[in-house]
Amino acid sequence: MLDRLNRIASRMLPLRMLFLGLALFGFLALMTSLFAETGHDQGLFTMPAMTLFLWALAVYVFILNFAVIPQRETQGGGLVRRGWRRLQRAWYWLVGLFFLVTTLVLLYVTMRIVTLWLRDFF
Repeated sequence: MLDRLNRIASRMLPLRMLFLGLALFGFLALMTSLFAETGHDQGLFTMPAMTLFLWALAVYVFILNFAVIPQRETQGGGLVRRGWRRLQRAWYWLVGLFFLVTTLVLLYVTMRIVTLWLRDFF
């Protein structure tokens, strides 16, 4: 699992600034829409901006976390070095599971946001 996440993040590494820019744009659009929208249009741009911010930030953090991971242990090296590498990879496994759960929650939140947005404005 870690090697697959590493390959995906490594391929996406050149796009990390794009996702950071999208997250920043989503955040600024969210803040602007919170203060600028009034009346019947309140929330028209808030929900898409929030969705863009959440997804872009999630992808950016994913790329940063999994672009470089510790390599699998080799037979060479001492007991302490192999144990430390196992501990590091175990930490990345926990982070990977956290990202999996976070992605599932984000999918649910996105579905709810889109449903509410479509119901309220269309």
